[in-house]
Amino acid sequence: MSESGPCFFAWCDEPERIDALAAALSALVIPGDLMSVSMSTSIECETSSMDEAFAMVRAHFGGWKGAHILSGVMPSASERVICFSIACYPEESERRAPCGPLDLHPCDKAEFLPSQLDLALGSGPRSIEAEAAVAWLAVQDDLEDLLLRLCAPDASGRIPTGACTNAWDWIAPIQMCATYNANAAELARDLALSWVHLHDKDSVSRIAGMSLEALHARVDAAPHGARVAMKGSSELYRSISRETLLKALATPRATLIEALEASAVPDDAWCAAEPRAKEIMELTSQITGPGGGPPAWQVNLTTRGHVRFLEDHATFRVRRLPSGGVVLATHPYRTLWPLWADALFLLGLMS
Repeated sequence: MSESGPCFFAWCDEPERIDALAAALSALVIPGDLMSVSMSTSIECETSSMDEAFAMVRAHFGGWKGAHILSGVMPSASERVICFSIACYPEESERRAPCGPLDLHPCDKAEFLPSQLDLALGSGPRSIEAEAAVAWLAVQDDLEDLLLRLCAPDASGRIPTGACTNAWDWIAPIQMCATYNANAAELARDLALSWVHLHDKDSVSRIAGMSLEALHARVDAAPHGARVAMKGSSELYRSISRETLLKALATPRATLIEALEASAVPDDAWCAAEPRAKEIMELTSQITGPGGGPPAWQVNLTTRGHVRFLEDHATFRVRRLPSGGVVLATHPYRTLWPLWADALFLLGLMS
């Protein structure tokens, strides 16, 4: 389990990056909140004016000079105010040290993923599984909200793809905890991008903008029988072959999404824990202040039992967007690979 994330990433062409950053900031930053803007150690300011912030960005963006902005963000679901760092990098900077080209992460991980919560447990039994489920139920809407506010703050379509991970780097999409694709018809990009990254060792942030056709050609060019290793809980899911990927790329997109939706059904362990988790959340919502409502206990959510449950059983979401895009998501401690592996197995494509 990494201690760095979650980090959100988005890709777009360089000519549109400043506009993409401006749109994301408008969707993310609390109006009137103080922003700390930095282009370098000697070019920085603090301002609550979006216009002033972007006058600086537009004047200096380019070469090695990316934009780094610290500000308060309020996720729509939980309405918590969290300090986030938002960055945008020009192409020259990305060529030398891939970081983005756009990224968003909390200044303090514990502000987004608390290591402990005050929970009202009531008279029911103590359950590590239920407490872990609370940890995911409490942040799942916020995670999707932030990913979409970074990647799709408006209808411009500037950003074709993005992702979220509990690490610092944009790794293989199927090893991330969430992905965004502006066009559901290109959902297989997650698979192709993952293959090229894992097999050819190309940086994801450098190739995320490649067309699906170009990624397909890269996969097709690999030797017959080539495989890339994956982390999985069974022998069947510990690698993915070139042939499986080519068959997946040839599968109708509607069929692929339906298989993912069918594979996103909660497992038995989650179904057993969820009712108690929702009971705890309802009791906790009744706490109104010191001495008000049911008694609460401080619960540590970072024990090996809590983390392991989320790694193995946190639910998956497959969300079709009104814009025609799609979001796949799970808890930051888990990856999307089990979802993809089950969908490929369901379609009879695993080999």
